[in-house]
Amino acid sequence: MDNLDLLLRLPAAALTAHQAPALLVARVAALQPQGGAVELLGHQGLDGLQLLEACAQAVAVLNGARMRLGGGGAAASGMLVGAKSFTVLRCARPGERVRVAATLTHELGALQLHAVSAQGEDQDAAAGAGPGATLAHGELKVVRTGTT
Repeated sequence: MDNLDLLLRLPAAALTAHQAPALLVARVAALQPQGGAVELLGHQGLDGLQLLEACAQAVAVLNGARMRLGGGGAAASGMLVGAKSFTVLRCARPGERVRVAATLTHELGALQLHAVSAQGEDQDAAAGAGPGATLAHGELKVVRTGTT
């Protein structure tokens, strides 16, 4: 088992300053040099603001995973400083599995821009939005502030 496999098994709380009960991310699902994806924890439904927060936490967890893989600090810290063209198409339904993908598109010092997308995996065909339905997407501006 290599370092990436071990990293993908870590809980998100080990990779970010976010902690329960505010932590929405369960774990890293995929990691690439400029992006990746996370799976969210079980929930009772997520509104637009919670989806925005989940996307911001996804960026933090993925940054923490890359830091850990590169031998850096234990967890990433930073803050969301802006959202551009963030569109919520629908809220996540209670119990719906949600996966958030994020890709680093630009970086200038500590400022990072990430394209994010939250995908729902609602299996209820009667709901009309089958597996892989886009819940929200947009661009997040994040400032890295160090490690914890």
